[in-house]
Amino acid sequence: MKAADFAVPGAIGAKHESLGGDAGALGPAIADQQCGLPGGACKQQFQKGWIYYVPGQGTFYVWAGINGRYQMVGADTGNLGYPISDEQCGLAGSACSQQFQGGPIYFVPGYGTFAVWGGINGRYQSFGGSAGYLGYPSSSEQCGLPGNVCAQQFQHGGIYFVPGYGTFAVIGAINGRYQGLGGINGYLGAPHGEEQCGLRFGGCSQQFTGGKIYFAVGAGTMPVWGGLGSFYDSRHAQDSVIGYPTTAEACDAAGNCSQSFQFGRLQWISTGGVRYTISTDGYCPALNSGAVKYSTAGAQRVSLAIADGYRSTQVSMITCVRRPGDGQYVKEWGAIGSAGESGFAGPGVATGPTWQAFSPTGSFTVTEAFGLGNPGTALSYRTLNPFSRWGGRLNANYNQYFESSSDIFPDENMWYFATRPTHDYRQGVVINYNRPPDSPIVMNAGFAIFLHGNNKPTWGCLAFNDPDLLQFMRTAQAGDRIVMGVGYDIFW
Repeated sequence: MKAADFAVPGAIGAKHESLGGDAGALGPAIADQQCGLPGGACKQQFQKGWIYYVPGQGTFYVWAGINGRYQMVGADTGNLGYPISDEQCGLAGSACSQQFQGGPIYFVPGYGTFAVWGGINGRYQSFGGSAGYLGYPSSSEQCGLPGNVCAQQFQHGGIYFVPGYGTFAVIGAINGRYQGLGGINGYLGAPHGEEQCGLRFGGCSQQFTGGKIYFAVGAGTMPVWGGLGSFYDSRHAQDSVIGYPTTAEACDAAGNCSQSFQFGRLQWISTGGVRYTISTDGYCPALNSGAVKYSTAGAQRVSLAIADGYRSTQVSMITCVRRPGDGQYVKEWGAIGSAGESGFAGPGVATGPTWQAFSPTGSFTVTEAFGLGNPGTALSYRTLNPFSRWGGRLNANYNQYFESSSDIFPDENMWYFATRPTHDYRQGVVINYNRPPDSPIVMNAGFAIFLHGNNKPTWGCLAFNDPDLLQFMRTAQAGDRIVMGVGYDIFW
């Protein structure tokens, strides 16, 4: 039979005539009309395409490049089902699209013609489809990827169906970094969640099988994975004292790895685990992000006196003050000082008899000061005299000021320490460890924890150079806090 011998009745015939009949876009019929298809549909093939009648939807033609892709994916018996619109052209970028029951097909100049269906299409439409952030598809869906993942790439990202997890988009700067690391075939593997934004400093992150990628203004877009990634997660990740990663992990031939962050560094030492280094620039931001383990009770001013390790006697102290308006802590000033000769006792561990020379770990108020004359502090001030003592014996005077003409160890003769050549107590501040208002006094748990002069390792106090000590005293208010200890146990 000749093409003209095939009848084109009913709705399909009317559609054919609207397209110009045998002389139109589809040309003449080349097969009889088929009806009784699933859902009561009919279809008929023409020289350059097909026309479908779909009950409840209408009568639509499929032709040219879109028809070629439609046939490749199984036409009406495949994932897309029947057409539910005619082809639309003149879209942005001179693209064309056509809607089907299971999803659209797009012709995109410079890319090709691609179908989008199933879970990937659902996620694509949630982003606004072709008018949304992802733009047009730039590849067909690929399945059988590692982990039985299916993926499809778009102009501005990819969408991944990950069995057991869901269907997730990877977009923007995170997608750029992900692709640079090998995408799904790289170390990170498949996404395990959507990008999460609105994090600290307005940052974003996304979880993958092998780790995370973080984006933050000023820090960049960096991955964190492996042993360093596990440690980072355990320390509250971007909310930790060290903030966001600023470099990728780098390893040497011996398996030692390191990675830099906004306010510190992580190192994986093959023979010793993770080494945690904190920059003083992170102390005040840590107060704002909740990365300080100890309560500061909303104090207006908080000084953080931090050592690098438990045998270290050097402390770096940064004083942070609440900024008017938003109440965020910002750096006021900083100094280097000394802790006890034995370093810090661990969290919750009493410093014990003062001659053991441990400084306590924790958060303590400051409410009073002492010395040879008030240098201009707002703290309650006591001027010392030859009878000034601080109780170290286990009696009613323990860990408090009293006066006596006797000089009995372990009571401290404050006048001696104030007037001897090193002038340790010429000026000082009481740190309320093991005493009111922070706690009741516990006998033999430690006493006489001060902030004083003569910057050398002490028997448990914090010691600073005189200018730094005076700076502290002249800015301090009753109820200010000192948080002191080793960085690992002070910060998340």
